Formats: sequence, C-alpha cells, structure tokens
Amino acid sequence: MCLSIAALLFSSDLFPQESKRSSLTAAEDMISDTLNVALHEAILFGLENNPTVTIQRLTPDVVNTLASEARAAFDPVIGLTGQRSEMKSLRRLGAQRTPFDLRDRRFDYSLQVSESLPTGTAVTAGVGITGSVSNLYTDQFTGGFDLTITQSLLRGFGPAANLAALRQARLDLEMSTFELKGVAESVVADIEKSYWDLYLTREQMAIQKKSLELAEQQLEESLERVAVGKLPVLELAAVDAEVAARKSALIDAQSQHEQARLRFLYLMNPQSETFWSIYISATDQPFIPTDTLDALAVHDSLGLLYRADLQQAYLALEKGELDVVRTKNGLLPQLDLFIALGRTSYSETFGKQAYPNLSSPFYQVVAGINFAMPVPNRQAAARLKRAQLTREQQDMAVQNMTKMVQWDIRSAYAEIWRALQQIEATRVTRELQEKRLAAEQEKFRVGKSINYLVLQAQRDFTASQLDETRAMVAYLYALTDLYVAEGTLLERRGVETFDR
Repeated sequence: MCLSIAALLFSSDLFPQESKRSSLTAAEDMISDTLNVALHEAILFGLENNPTVTIQRLTPDVVNTLASEARAAFDPVIGLTGQRSEMKSLRRLGAQRTPFDLRDRRFDYSLQVSESLPTGTAVTAGVGITGSVSNLYTDQFTGGFDLTITQSLLRGFGPAANLAALRQARLDLEMSTFELKGVAESVVADIEKSYWDLYLTREQMAIQKKSLELAEQQLEESLERVAVGKLPVLELAAVDAEVAARKSALIDAQSQHEQARLRFLYLMNPQSETFWSIYISATDQPFIPTDTLDALAVHDSLGLLYRADLQQAYLALEKGELDVVRTKNGLLPQLDLFIALGRTSYSETFGKQAYPNLSSPFYQVVAGINFAMPVPNRQAAARLKRAQLTREQQDMAVQNMTKMVQWDIRSAYAEIWRALQQIEATRVTRELQEKRLAAEQEKFRVGKSINYLVLQAQRDFTASQLDETRAMVAYLYALTDLYVAEGTLLERRGVETFDR
C-alpha cells in the first residue's frame, strides 16, 4: 500500500512542470515543483521512506539471527571421520636374530550423530568399521554400532534452564519489534506536527501579507489626507514605520515556512534528485474530530496495553526472570548419569560379517556417573546475585514506567482540554478584533480617529488571527501527543500492522 501511495505522490498530476505560486523570497526562487499532499498520504509515504524508520526496520532481522543462533544449540550434529594409514618397519620375532620387514595397513571409518535435548539429555549414536591388513598378523575387520545417552541430574537438568537462552533471544526479537513500533510512532508524530507546521506557517504568511496590505492601504489613505491638508505630514512617520515593521514580520513568516518545508521534506525523504526544491502544499485543513476523547480511564488502560516502551519493559523483566532461573541452576553441582551400549562384529575378511550388525552376539554395556562441584563456587554465586539484583532493578523500572505512562497521558489529556477552550476563546477574540478594526477604519475615514489607533487595531486583529490559527494547530499537536502517550497513534492512523 505504501508503494502505491509513493507512486501516487510522485505522479505527473502532483508534479506540474511549473510552480503555481508567486516567488516571494530567494528560497522560493529555487522551487521547481509543487507537491499537493494529504496528511494520510504523508504518513504512509514517510513510513516507507523515512531514513530513521528504514534503519530501525533492520533491527528485528538482526535480532532474529540471534534467536536462530540460540536455537542451534539443539540442532543435531553429524560427524564423519575416515583415515587410512600404512606402516613399514623392522621387527624380530621371538629368538630369531634376523629382523624382517613388517608391513601394516589400517583404516578406520565412522559416522556419528549427536544431539542435545532441552531436558538436559545428550544422545550420541554412531557406526564404524575398522580394518588391519599386514604381512605378519591375521587380517582383522571389525564393525561396530554404539549409542551413548547422558542425562544431567542436577546442573543442566530440565527445559527451564536449558531453554532460557533461547527464550531470552525470542524476547529480544519481540522487544525489537516494539522498539520499531515506537520509532515508527515517533516518526509519524513528527510528520503530523511538521504537516501542521506547514499549514500554520503558510497561514502566518498569508495573515502577515494581509496585515502589510492593510498598513500600505492606511499609508495611501494618509497620503491622500495629507495632500488635502486634513492630516499633518508628521503622521506619515508612524505609518511608514508600521509598514516597515510588517514587511519584516512577513520576511520572518516566509523564513519560518521555508524551515517547515525543509523539515517536512527530510521526514518524507522523497526519492528525487531535486527533492529539496519541491514545494509542499498541505491540502488538509485543521479540524476537530468528533470522537476525540474518551474518559481518562479509557486512555489510561490503552496506554498500559499499547505503549511500546512499557511493553519492552515488561519483556525485559521476563528476560530477567529467565536469567535468574539460568544462573540459579549454575549453583548446582554437576551430576550426570550415562549409559553406553555397543554391538561389535568381527571378520577376517572384508565381507558382510565386518559391517555393523545389531544382531551380533558381541556387545558392550557401560554405565556410570560423573560428579563435579567447584568449591566454594564463587563464580556461580556472583552470577546469581547479579541476576537477582538486575531483576529487582527491572521490576522497579516497570513500576516507574507505568507511572510515567499515566503521567504522560494525563498531561496530554489536560493539554487537549486547554487547547479546546483556547480555540473558542481565540475565535471570539478574532471576531471582536475584526469588528473593532472595521470601526476604527470607518472613524478614521470620517476624521474621528488617528493613525495610531487604526494601526493598533490592525496589529491586534493580526495577532488575534495568528492566535486562532495557532490554537487550532496546538490542539492537533496535543491530540497527537495523547495518542503517542498511549501508544495507539499507528492504529488510529490506519497502520494496524507495521511489516518489517
């Protein structure tokens, strides 16, 4: 789906050959194309191309190799050996004083299969054939089959200790997936805020441009009144200063918009040789969703369930518990029970009787135990103590992380309510300032007001417009922060699964 969005974004319809807007700054003169993009398209495209996500996406694959490596401890091992030797030497037999040449040829071939089981059992099975041919002794050929089973009774006994490393590796893989989700959520939040920054700075430019036009219009009216003697020349200084100040404010707004454009392009990382010269036009408008907020307890429970870093903390705690199990097992002495069974066949010729034969009457049975215990086993005791202390740290970290998640959610929740109230307050203020400006302009035209009051009303109206726009964007920022705090931003934006 992301690839299809990428194709859509960079289709010819979205990249006209000529820019559709006028050049206002030196930076804008370098703009070559205009890209109209909606917020949802920007999110999908950013997840596909953002370098931070692209780099982090490889981490689960790297960690997965560690899980495969840990699983390899229980893979069967096949061993094959073969050797041939030939020897020539001088020998004396009995009382004979004259030595003679002894020629001896030997060979030994064997095949073994061994495997370690999670129960602490090691199984080795093998077959082999050996032969000796000489000019003095009778030729001998021997075939054999052997099976050895070793069972750990104390250290290394049972799946709990033997599977701990594999389970920890799988937990690392799960943790890396949550880490990827957290990075993706952070990038999506940055894209959303950068998108609304584009909108905000564009509106600021438009407002400041309109404010400058009002000041220039006021200057023209003042010049006309000076020309007919209804206004002293000294009044023009204040208007000229205001025009200059508003030009400066417009330049600042243009610079802020350019900075927002560059940041958004970096987050999107479009695959284009001239992507820095692309002008981004945000097509979505700020809005207040109808299903914005649930009860605080609902957001709280969502945070405890979906927050990526909290889930990582839970998995780290589980890893610590496995480490305690593994190191506690290391305190036990080694006590292994082993049984070896074998069948041997014999022949003076290299024929069927020399091959391994389970029905051969010749056999071997060996049983015994191995015992070993370091005294006083300081190394194992130190490892266990370290694992227990680390486990205690991780438990406290989970408790602290839980409180931090709840704090983040409550802070974002409070900010949303503040922003909602500010939207209504700034709307009312803007409407009143607009009426005040219209009244002041009308009074100035009939000679009942002065430039200072008109310019002040213009400044207040401009400030109220900016405040209203900022309040709406601040609300959307707060909403994004709440979804990040509870870990549901991807799901709420329609990214229910984030494939590696």
